[in-house]
Amino acid sequence: MQPTKTTNRLHFSDLDPLRFEDICFMLVNAKCKGIKLEHTGRTGNDSGIDIKGNITLPSGKSDVWIIQCKRQKSISGNELKVIVDLIEASGVSHDKLLIIVSCDVSKRNREILEVHCKSRGIAIPEIWTATNLETYLYEYPKILKVAFGIDKEKEIKKNVQRLNRGLKMKERLLKAIIDHKFIKAPANGNSLINKPSSKFICEEVYIRAVDDITYGTGVSSPSGTFNTSYRTFFHDIYFNGVEFLLNAGIGSFVIMDDDGYWEPVHTFSDPGLKQAKYKVIPAKMIGRIPYHRIVNFIKDGDEYTSCPHLFCQFDGLDGMPYEEIYYKEDHYKTGGIGWDFDRKMQTVFGPES
Repeated sequence: MQPTKTTNRLHFSDLDPLRFEDICFMLVNAKCKGIKLEHTGRTGNDSGIDIKGNITLPSGKSDVWIIQCKRQKSISGNELKVIVDLIEASGVSHDKLLIIVSCDVSKRNREILEVHCKSRGIAIPEIWTATNLETYLYEYPKILKVAFGIDKEKEIKKNVQRLNRGLKMKERLLKAIIDHKFIKAPANGNSLINKPSSKFICEEVYIRAVDDITYGTGVSSPSGTFNTSYRTFFHDIYFNGVEFLLNAGIGSFVIMDDDGYWEPVHTFSDPGLKQAKYKVIPAKMIGRIPYHRIVNFIKDGDEYTSCPHLFCQFDGLDGMPYEEIYYKEDHYKTGGIGWDFDRKMQTVFGPES
């Protein structure tokens, strides 16, 4: 299984037990240079030994490694003791025992294993847990690809291309749509703070999909789909792209309870607007389009409009070009300071009982 994000934990428990042994074999072979391995578990007659290895030390002595692999969602102290006992009972002489498990091992279970080994006068095994395995897999992207189909090299190349594309677009776009004379004039400092959109060459902007076929035809997008060309307004720039003021014509509102939880509302018929337990706050709905999703642009518009057109990839939130939509207090209507609503406190209020 491939995680939806590379930050998610790898699902070792979804691997077939023998395939898990294969991955462990590859990792030991990669991590331990010069080791010669034999995958005894693949023969079906492992006597409690999945992988056996020999490694020649600088002194010339040859160390024998015994490696046991356990693809389990959890493992107890007693199970660790049984692993050791089975290997010792096999009579196979060895210098090092490595236990590789697909889960975490608690400090308590490690202590149980340590006490058990000391009582039998044998060396304490080394343990590789799920955390070790994940770390080693990302060190060796080819093995990661074999195990989970995650092509880190391809992903890194794709990210580099996206970064370079975004940086080039940032340079071109900001040169074209920002009024640089205005932002350099000291007298405009307050305007830039109170109305960040004043930095742009105009207020309006057209957002168009790269594959849009409706613009200029008078034909609307099919019902149930997001418009692939629409007029909106510049709001500001941010570290990764450009911000746009959405729903500027009808405005947006937020209802908030006494605990600070809030929900955006978009229509005046929303029942929450009339409930005394909610505070109604005028808000700005702001969408963020990253530079890398802006494929190209027209600065001066066309025969239909005189404002800039941005041609974007509509592969963001809900089929839109935005990577994020957030809400900000509309200080023009509230007289406040224009603070952002806490994203962690956004909720959906249930219907009245």
